Amino acid sequence: MVKISVLVALLSFSVTTAMANQPVNLESTMKTMGFAFKQASDATTPEAALPFLVKLHRLTEQAKDAPLPADKADVFNEGLDKVLAELVLAKQAVQNDDMPKLQQHLKQVDALRKQYHKERRFSLWQLIFGKY
Repeated sequence: MVKISVLVALLSFSVTTAMANQPVNLESTMKTMGFAFKQASDATTPEAALPFLVKLHRLTEQAKDAPLPADKADVFNEGLDKVLAELVLAKQAVQNDDMPKLQQHLKQVDALRKQYHKERRFSLWQLIFGKY
């Protein structure tokens, strides 16, 4: 029985370690971020928005670890840093129970999303010869 428990623990540790070494899939992370953002925006109270803000913050940090096109990495990281700063301010609004301020910061996150999504467009040459 002890051998089985040790084997199961070792197996789960190795699977977790292997998953930690996998590169971040930016597309799926961004989709999950969009859903968390929508849930935070739809929340009726600051407290209801908090779990989604925490998730959005974690996913934004995770997106920074994703492989990015070399020519746009600095721009994308700048955008992600700005989003993280707004999320910190949004969490402070939750702590102060300030729903209007929270909505203001979420609108700023949405504006940043729109601004930096324009940056990901590729030229015709990049589409023909590869994105990266």
